[in-house]
Amino acid sequence: MSTRSAKQTVLVTGAAGFVGARVVEMLHLTGAAEVRAGIRQWSSPGVARLARFPVDIVFCDVMNAAQIEKALHGVTVVVHSVLGNGKVNIEGTRNLLEAAKRHGVQRFVHISTAEVYGEPIGEIVETTPYGYTGWEYSDSKIEAEKLCFEYHNQGVPISVLRPSIVYGPFSKSWIVRFAARLQSGKWGIFKGYGEGYCNLIYIDDLVQGIWLAANREEAVGEAFNLNGPDIITWNEYFRRFNSALHLPELPKISPWRSRLKATTMNLMFSTLVFIKNRMGEKLRKRIIGSTRRTSAGQAAFSARSAMYVGVPLRDLLHLYNRNAIYPATKAQKMLSYRPKYDIDTGLQLSVAWLGHHGFLN
Repeated sequence: MSTRSAKQTVLVTGAAGFVGARVVEMLHLTGAAEVRAGIRQWSSPGVARLARFPVDIVFCDVMNAAQIEKALHGVTVVVHSVLGNGKVNIEGTRNLLEAAKRHGVQRFVHISTAEVYGEPIGEIVETTPYGYTGWEYSDSKIEAEKLCFEYHNQGVPISVLRPSIVYGPFSKSWIVRFAARLQSGKWGIFKGYGEGYCNLIYIDDLVQGIWLAANREEAVGEAFNLNGPDIITWNEYFRRFNSALHLPELPKISPWRSRLKATTMNLMFSTLVFIKNRMGEKLRKRIIGSTRRTSAGQAAFSARSAMYVGVPLRDLLHLYNRNAIYPATKAQKMLSYRPKYDIDTGLQLSVAWLGHHGFLN
């Protein structure tokens, strides 16, 4: 990683998360910067990962102005990678931008998502308009981006990054959960639904893009797509991941059966949410049981287990069949961004990590 002439002091928010923790690790291990890891609470699972290194770990709940003020002292670069609910994504970003403005940070790198484009078709470039979907995560990320550009007009040197599907070791969504799905024997090739494009970017390639945005003057005031070197279908991703795990060939699942499985899982999820929201805690424990000792409790546990490896209806209808590609051409031209990890290499590294951490049967 190249740096400016003087070593930067970098605050990474959301440092206990998948992306934030890897940013902290790479900046520390390469000596690229003095890194400060901002966390919300010590009980966060990712804190143990950070504690392996002699980095400065500080409280930085982005909804807490006093913590932000203290965490920003002496900081030159902010990498904002907090992942929260809609309020945190919007108001937390506003709080951090306001403090960054007061402290005169030299660069504010905001980690957004390609989901801000909504559900378009074709080649999606940075000038593609925002697409609101009613999904809290993506809609709140749009509002957070708008705040970033507002504060850029007020003098905060921001850069916005829109990565696609970020995977690699420690990824719960795209590695741990998919490994469980594939090992369950209940996953397959979704005919008619899984032929959309899977835009994968390995975590270390994303960190490369983050550091380029933090150091290149050309990045100020700009938004960049970040993607990996290969674009394959979701069904092909399932095949390659399955092969990397050395599992039997995946069965082909017909469109009607895929839809039925996903709809059933969605109904189970809605039922469990209804029970959780409507029943008092004492009644819920009496009926379901806190240790799965009752028949209802065993049924609820089985339902939760099935949902973990099941097909989410939203993903089946809105992700696995989405024919959109998010090229990183602008980042390649302006920032010299060059992704290094093809999908097979990224999966090999991810499977090795899964085995080391006991996720493989």
